[in-house]
Amino acid sequence: MSANFGVEPLASPSSASTKTIEETTGPTHQLFLPEPIAAPVDSNDDDNDETTSNDATSPLVICFHGSGESCSPSWDALIRSLVTGTTDAAAPHHRLRVLAFERGPDNPKPAQATADLLAYLQAGGDATRPPYVLVAHSYGGAFARTFLEEVDDDDKTHVAGMVLVETGQEGGLAAGLEERQYRRRVLGHRPLSVVRGNSLMGVEAQIAELEGREATTEVERQGLRGRREMLGVWDREDERLKRRQLQLSRRKAPKRYVHIPDCGHHVVRDRPDVVAAEVAWVVENMGKGDGMHDDAGEDEEEEEEESAEGGGSEAEKGDRGWEKIRRIWKGVVETLVGRLRGLR
Repeated sequence: MSANFGVEPLASPSSASTKTIEETTGPTHQLFLPEPIAAPVDSNDDDNDETTSNDATSPLVICFHGSGESCSPSWDALIRSLVTGTTDAAAPHHRLRVLAFERGPDNPKPAQATADLLAYLQAGGDATRPPYVLVAHSYGGAFARTFLEEVDDDDKTHVAGMVLVETGQEGGLAAGLEERQYRRRVLGHRPLSVVRGNSLMGVEAQIAELEGREATTEVERQGLRGRREMLGVWDREDERLKRRQLQLSRRKAPKRYVHIPDCGHHVVRDRPDVVAAEVAWVVENMGKGDGMHDDAGEDEEEEEEESAEGGGSEAEKGDRGWEKIRRIWKGVVETLVGRLRGLR
C-alpha cells in the first residue's frame, strides 16, 4: 500500500517475515500503527474517551478486501480515518491499529488465506495482538467468516466484533460452514454491524432512463415492466441475504443494520465515513455482551426471527427467488413471441 497516513506502515512486524515478503511474489500486508499519545494528566477525566494503540484493550482492525481488488486504493480513506482518528465529529474518537490484509495475485481460497493471516499475526508480537475487529467487503466476507471460525475454535475473545459491508451474497465459504454459523449464532453476544449499499443502483438508473423514453410498442412496454419487476425481486433477495447475516449473533447482542440507498456496491471506497462510524460503534460496544448467557427465552425469540425469514433452508429460499425471476422472463418472452407471430 502506497498511501501515507501520517504514520509509518509496517510491511511486516518482524524482520524475518519482511525477508519472506521481499523474497517472494506473495501478498504484501500493511500494518498501520497510530502515534502513541501520552496518558492524560487527570486519569479521572471523563472527557478523555479516546481509544489508542497504547491501550491494551484497543483492537486491531483487520481489513478483508473484495474479489479482483486490493486494499489500496479502495480502502485508503477508511484506513486513514481509523488510524488518525479523523472520523465524523459526532462519532467517538478512535486511533486504531489497522491491518490491510492482501490476498495477492494467487487469490488463495479462504482456508489458505486464513492460515497465512494467522501466521502473520502470530509473528507480529504485540503489534498484532488481539482483540480483532473484522471489516469485510463483498467477497472478503467469506475470508472474514472463515477466519472467525478458525480463531473461535481456540479463543472466542480474539474476535471482538465485525463490520460486514456489502457481504452475504458472495459465496466462497466451505460447504456447510455458512449454515452452521447461522445455527450456532457464531458471534454470540459480540457486536455486529451489517452495511448494505445499493448494488443495483446502476441497473435501476438504466431502466429509469429507458422508462423516460416513450415506448412505441406494447412489446417494449412489456419488456420494461418485466425488467422493473425482476429488479424488485433481485433487490428483495439482496436485502434478505444481507439482513440474514444479523443471525450470526444472538438476538440480544449489540447489532444493527445500515442501508445506504444512494451508494453502489463499493461502500468502503465511496462512503468510508459510514464504515468508519460502524467500526467506532463496534469498538464502543466491545465487551458489552460479556456475561450474557444463552437462555430458553432468547432461543425461542431467535426461532421466531428465523421463521420471519420465510422458512426453509437458504438454498430453498434462493430457489424460490430464482423461480420468480424465471416466471417473469417467461412472460416477457411469450409476449415477444406472440407479437412476432402477429407480424407475419
